[in-house]
Amino acid sequence: MAGGPRPRRRWRLVLAVVVAVLATGSVAAVAGLHALSGRYESRVNRADLLPAPTRSGGRTEPPKVRGPLNLLLIGSDSRTKGEPGDGRSDVVILVHIPAGTRHAYLISVPRDTYLPIATADGEPGRRDKVNAAFARGGAPRLVQTLDHFTGSTVDWPIIVDFAGVRKLTDLVGGVDVVIDKTAVDRYRFLPEDSPYPSAPCTDPQGRSRRCVLFTAGKVHLDGKLAEYYVRQRRGLPNDDFDRAKRHQQYLRALAEKVADRNMLTDPRALDRLVRAAAGMLTVDRRMPVQRLAYTLRSLRPKDLTFMTLPIAENRDVAGVGAVMVPDAERCEELFAALRADRLDRYVDKYPPNDVSHGR
Repeated sequence: MAGGPRPRRRWRLVLAVVVAVLATGSVAAVAGLHALSGRYESRVNRADLLPAPTRSGGRTEPPKVRGPLNLLLIGSDSRTKGEPGDGRSDVVILVHIPAGTRHAYLISVPRDTYLPIATADGEPGRRDKVNAAFARGGAPRLVQTLDHFTGSTVDWPIIVDFAGVRKLTDLVGGVDVVIDKTAVDRYRFLPEDSPYPSAPCTDPQGRSRRCVLFTAGKVHLDGKLAEYYVRQRRGLPNDDFDRAKRHQQYLRALAEKVADRNMLTDPRALDRLVRAAAGMLTVDRRMPVQRLAYTLRSLRPKDLTFMTLPIAENRDVAGVGAVMVPDAERCEELFAALRADRLDRYVDKYPPNDVSHGR
């Protein structure tokens, strides 16, 4: 449908709320707003997102709340509670929070990353795209898959739903991003009465249409235009990698906007943010949201470092399709640093993503 978003792609905005949501809970907790922080926790959805113990062992105690700890952010293509067959995980971000809990490293794992997928017994199985793990066994299977791949443990998975994302974006007055080069999304057709910048183009049937136009320089994005911005892939120099950078750029921009508007210290504004954002999250039944928020109370946008899983090559695999093959040597170096709680040394050697601007 012209100009309308395809539901399975709406996830591309949802991760932009996570930092704001965590900051919301942390500020409420540290400010002593007990009623508000309680309301925050009560609005978050609950489900069984962590793996059950298997015959070979596994988790028997509730995961920790203090650092160092690992969160797993899962953006789904459906209104899911993390159950098997409930959709694919279109975005996967591993968040490592060091012992001091004053920083966070966000590592994007592309959805087409080719990994051994955990079996029903929780053991490494045949390789497939990483998002197949979620489709086969929900959040627990995805957690097991990444635990094996990284050699570390996901302490708390968090599923983010697309519902209300546009409302949240508009709630903060939109965000500003800097674009390096003018780009036309020739796969995004706008209706004639659309208020957004456009350029002439043709659809697959050869009909004259208007396509979304992003001009170089500073651009203000409301909820709808932001969705268009983070969805674009074709027309960008590096396709999915540039799109991933846009996701991270927008995530940082939203978090900064929330902080700049002092929404986290204004009880009424904070209440609106809580109601708009908390309901978009599904967490494990045992996850103590307020305690975790208090642990992360010092995190601010400037404390976030954005990274992408090292990829060696793109390849077509029979029966699977186009996949992204991880760089084994770089990945081992990355996750060794994560396990040692020394990602600071890794980013000194391999500079992180610059999310101050996008393609």
